[in-house]
Amino acid sequence: MTVNGRGFLVDSGSGRATRVPVPNTWFKAVGADTAGAYTLCEYEATYDIPSHIHSHEDEAIYVLKGQVTVQVGDDELSVGPGGFVFMPKDVAHSITLASEPPIRFLAISNPSGFEHFMEDLSEAFATGYDRSSPEVAAVRQAHGWKPVA
Repeated sequence: MTVNGRGFLVDSGSGRATRVPVPNTWFKAVGADTAGAYTLCEYEATYDIPSHIHSHEDEAIYVLKGQVTVQVGDDELSVGPGGFVFMPKDVAHSITLASEPPIRFLAISNPSGFEHFMEDLSEAFATGYDRSSPEVAAVRQAHGWKPVA
């Protein structure tokens, strides 16, 4: 909803419209809202996010609920509610659940575009492709997301 032609409000439990729904994710601001500056989403983590590298954007998280362990490069960080972690592009990072779900955090990616990666990935999974398929690998490569073994 636009407020005075300058901003907008996204209510709790909702998100901005995206091409496809992304499970457990509510996009609060996307590139179209921010002139490409950033993407902000609220994420409910139900599984570990394996080590990976973003080559297009920096990423940061702010934990709202629960506890996670974040590996950024060689640093392992224990993060609870109110904790903030910055993960620069081209540096391997992972997020491991360290408490019982639900675990919620805000994730910001700068510049925007991460929403399109999540949409494309969700579409690939909905089509029946699994994490190791060439189709999922092609989505990851197109968006500069590289898994780290």
